[in-house]
Amino acid sequence: MMTEIKPDTLKQQPVKEKLVDQLLYIVIKYKTALIITLALIITAGAGIFFWIRYQDTSEKEAALHLSRIAPLVDLGQYRAAIDGDSKIPGLKKIDEKYGHVLSGKMAGLLLANTYYALRQPDSALTVFNRLSFKNKDLSAAALAGSGDCYTEKKQFDNAAKAYEKAAETAENSTLKAQYLASAADSYLATKDVKKASDFYTRIIADYPGSTGAILSQRALWQISGQQ
Repeated sequence: MMTEIKPDTLKQQPVKEKLVDQLLYIVIKYKTALIITLALIITAGAGIFFWIRYQDTSEKEAALHLSRIAPLVDLGQYRAAIDGDSKIPGLKKIDEKYGHVLSGKMAGLLLANTYYALRQPDSALTVFNRLSFKNKDLSAAALAGSGDCYTEKKQFDNAAKAYEKAAETAENSTLKAQYLASAADSYLATKDVKKASDFYTRIIADYPGSTGAILSQRALWQISGQQ
């Protein structure tokens, strides 16, 4: 049984769900690195330092700070995570001081998502737009994040472009389909039904069985029901 969904609501997911999706992907894709940083808390002074002693000092410091502040995001204490306190630097300070190393950039990605969770799309967009990763999927995540911000601001043309670029950048096929579906949703929100339909059809053909394909099929049914 299908229910009618207005075009401009197809992309509108709860903010917290967006944040969870981003973090869930990072945890799945980079679970080893995150486990190592979290292990610093548990095994400080133990064998883990043998592994990281060859790493850049800034990376070690950034990883340690990030492992201490990240749990606040999980608890929904977004402002505390951004600002930190006198003893533990927050995501903003980690990003500013260590943005040249991977853990610092990861803090930046988390910072942008946290701003988004606080419904501060302009602040989030500023961070998303300057993030740069060697890893293509992380770069795509930042681009998709900017698309989410444009969507929140109802700038659907800009959102569509950001999602398209994210899809082009991503290596993971599931993410490609997801970002293309978001681009199609954005075009639908601009009332460009033909372009949105073309995107949905392409996703179904190129990424069968993916979540993006399932959502695209539903969207096509909804479009056909409105015509």
